Amino acid sequence: MVALGGAIFGIGSCRGWDAQSGFSHNVSATSSIRFLPEPDIDEPGVKGRHGADASSRWYYWKLPPDQVTWYSRLFVWVCYISHQLFVWIVIYNLQQEKAKRGMDYTPSLNKYNYYFFGINVFFHLLHLLQTHTTYDSTAQDVSIASSQCSVIIMLTFIMLMEYRNRGMVFGWPTLAHKDKVSNFLRLNYGPINILKRYHGYLCAWACVYTFWYHPMENTWGHVLGFAHTWILLLQGSLMMTQVHLNRYWRLLLETWFCLHAGVVAAQNSGPEQLGTKLWPMFVFGTLLLYTVTHIFSLPFWTKIHFAFRFAPVTVLLAVCIYMYSWIPDANGRPWVRMREIINIPAIYYVDVLLAWWLLYVFLKIEGWIMGRQEQKSPPMGVKFVYLLLAFCMYGIFTAISLGLQLYDVTMMLLLTSLILTAVLTVLASVKFMFLRRAFGEPPGVASPPNSYVPDVELKTVKPVV
Repeated sequence: MVALGGAIFGIGSCRGWDAQSGFSHNVSATSSIRFLPEPDIDEPGVKGRHGADASSRWYYWKLPPDQVTWYSRLFVWVCYISHQLFVWIVIYNLQQEKAKRGMDYTPSLNKYNYYFFGINVFFHLLHLLQTHTTYDSTAQDVSIASSQCSVIIMLTFIMLMEYRNRGMVFGWPTLAHKDKVSNFLRLNYGPINILKRYHGYLCAWACVYTFWYHPMENTWGHVLGFAHTWILLLQGSLMMTQVHLNRYWRLLLETWFCLHAGVVAAQNSGPEQLGTKLWPMFVFGTLLLYTVTHIFSLPFWTKIHFAFRFAPVTVLLAVCIYMYSWIPDANGRPWVRMREIINIPAIYYVDVLLAWWLLYVFLKIEGWIMGRQEQKSPPMGVKFVYLLLAFCMYGIFTAISLGLQLYDVTMMLLLTSLILTAVLTVLASVKFMFLRRAFGEPPGVASPPNSYVPDVELKTVKPVV
């Protein structure tokens, strides 16, 4: 990760790249040669540079239209699709071997770990080469909202998967809470168990999709983003090892977003403080999510009094009160913007509940239609059809994003993101059901009330060699 970041900064610096953001376009030495300026002034009839929220919908780090060629487009799409297929093939073969002979989490690496890691190293180097040859990534062809949504969906599904161990808020409710309210409000674990089995396909897609959306530009926002996809793909490389289950490591994977989102928001904020700097919403919004939910993955919280769980969010709110006492809105008023810290957590919690509800309903429908008869793994032809249908869900999402970009739909970025997030949540949930059929799970197996598959508790984790 450090070597990759150094290469991105080093090679970019040697080439004189200094496009830190669209707001530095006119003072940068090379930006006016490489890119178009941000569309702060409406340009009627110019694709992607007019209409509602054009400056937010326009991705700055991409070639001007007159420099785009069929080759620059084809090259990056071949790279993306190849990367995607290879990591999925490794995950599928590992699951097949696990089903045949049984595999447990071990302190050592297996051959699939090496395959997955080698594939990702190769495509990281290829992406660096591609950036410094044809430059453009898939940003030229798909909506910027789709890249954001891929990460949001991955993190919300991870939140749902972690629900078994930490509940939804302040480590509640889990099976350790026996009161009537907890028993009534606790989500059924059936959908969570599906995620535990098949989350690798979703996480691999989200990482690879957003990885190929961005060029390897030498800005802190880009480098921290690539660092995030790198450690997430490294987590995939460690599948079926004990490190893959380590809760401290898993917490880092989730909360890296706090750092990355804050830096990107600061990088892309306007030159004035009044209402244009979005970093407070992203920094404090993601930290609110962290202090209310994420941090309770750690096992030590169960060993101390419940009251201590409110300490982190109390400190955060005290910091927010101070910061928003001088952070102004567009009219120069302090305090007013403090309500924005709930925006990001609200989106995540709503999407988590939507994902759970969809999977729960699909499981119920499956049980009603097919009963609970025992089912073996389907024939290869049937399995192939189910797998094809499962991965077509991502194709549908990509086609929608391509259409938004091709027809230059001029919705506000926030609205586009919310719509795409909802659509992708539905498609991903359908995909999980197709994967269940492909691997021959009996109907209803994942859905008995409060069915629970505990994580492996790790007393010690030996180094992986």
